[in-house]
Amino acid sequence: MKRRFLSALLILFLAVTMLAPMGAKPEEAAAASFTIRTSMPRLNDPNARFYYSDLNRFWKAGRLAPDFKYYKGIMDDGKTGGYVWGNCTWWAYSRASEVLGAPLNPDLRGNAGDWWECNKKGGFYPYGSTPKAGALVVYRTHVAFIEKVVGGQIYVSESGWQTRTYGPSSTDDFFFHYGKPWSSNGTPKGYIYVTDKTPSNQGSVSANYSVRVDVSDLRMRSGPGTGYSNMGKIAKGTYQLKAVTSDGEWGQLKDNGYWISLEYTTRVSNSDSGSNSLKSLSVSGYSLSPAFKAGTTSYSLTVPSNVSSVKIKATKADSKAKVSGTGTVKLSTGTNTKNVKVTAQNGAVKNYQIKITRSKETKVKIAVTSLNMRSGPGTNYKSKGKIKKGTYKVVQTKNGWGKLKKNGYWISLAYTKASSSSSSASKASYKVKIKVSGLNMRSGPGTKYKSKGKIKKGTYVIKQKKNGWGKLKTNGYWIKLSYTTRVK
Repeated sequence: MKRRFLSALLILFLAVTMLAPMGAKPEEAAAASFTIRTSMPRLNDPNARFYYSDLNRFWKAGRLAPDFKYYKGIMDDGKTGGYVWGNCTWWAYSRASEVLGAPLNPDLRGNAGDWWECNKKGGFYPYGSTPKAGALVVYRTHVAFIEKVVGGQIYVSESGWQTRTYGPSSTDDFFFHYGKPWSSNGTPKGYIYVTDKTPSNQGSVSANYSVRVDVSDLRMRSGPGTGYSNMGKIAKGTYQLKAVTSDGEWGQLKDNGYWISLEYTTRVSNSDSGSNSLKSLSVSGYSLSPAFKAGTTSYSLTVPSNVSSVKIKATKADSKAKVSGTGTVKLSTGTNTKNVKVTAQNGAVKNYQIKITRSKETKVKIAVTSLNMRSGPGTNYKSKGKIKKGTYKVVQTKNGWGKLKKNGYWISLAYTKASSSSSSASKASYKVKIKVSGLNMRSGPGTKYKSKGKIKKGTYVIKQKKNGWGKLKTNGYWIKLSYTTRVK
């Protein structure tokens, strides 16, 4: 009977031994996927790269912080700073990075107690109120790494401030502790699950409202937090949401399902109108091309050279919208781009663009005894009498017709030629290279002038330019510049 009892006891002992992890205390099995650290790594430990190298942003400071000051400029952004060697944030960052096998998210920063709010706002890692091995525990003024949990009791590795102003000569220079958390820390704010593989959705609710994005190029994410994939950017404007996180910090866009930080948005009431169209758009005295339609946003028109300003008029389709860019606008010679901006009550914006070309004034010489004038640029317009030979100013051209400055009537430019007085001569000297052999020279700038012989290929100085002809410095004769190339 005694032998049977001993055999049964031996079998029970072997079964328990097989179930318990080899070489580990029963309570340490809670650590699961990583080895519990009960001491500070040696300074010369080649595997301690996340503790004593620039992979740890706190190490970059290069010295201790004996005066308890919050150092600025240590972080990558040069603004929010960070604590240095030996303190609790340095240890938490180092230990979490060691377990992860990669640096902790660099945006998890600030005072130890601020890590909870920073992570919650940024959505870098899942978080909650249940302690887990491999998580960070955040207190009001302290942060530590949870090595194991036994019966609800957490065991942590942690570090604290030092008072020396020089770098550590050994691990004895640090205030390191492993075990139950320091009793003076109080009740934790919560736990950040940095070793969870993906950020978790902290819970979301359906949304049926719009937000106005107040910044340019707001980044979108595949999930509610910066720990999710970058999905591009969206511009300023108003967007419909279909869901928001329970903390109200991230919103999911209805049109593409991506998430944006609501910190950079303003909520728009559903009662606000989204109408940002015009009912009418016009320029006094002129016709737009194409004719106005509410859905068309680009237009053009041409005005004479003597028109220095026009009046733009617009009527909004919704009385709650706002319109800007109307009224009298000044014009310069050439193309003038004018925008009429319509802002809906909910902030949505639409731009209507008008390109107004102000013509350049020219002079023409009528080559016939009398030339018909018309009320518009074409023979289908009414006749307005005749005009005699002479030189006249033209303020606008269209389809081979010119509008006279004198009376506003139109003449066919086929019966005119450019006035010599309207083609001012340029007198800036420059060099040209003649491309042909035996180029004709003339006594003036045109084929109607007498021939003055020919000039050979070569490089020559032009001292005056007029109507496509150049005056030679060597002899004062003129040559056709289309047979030359300018020498730089």
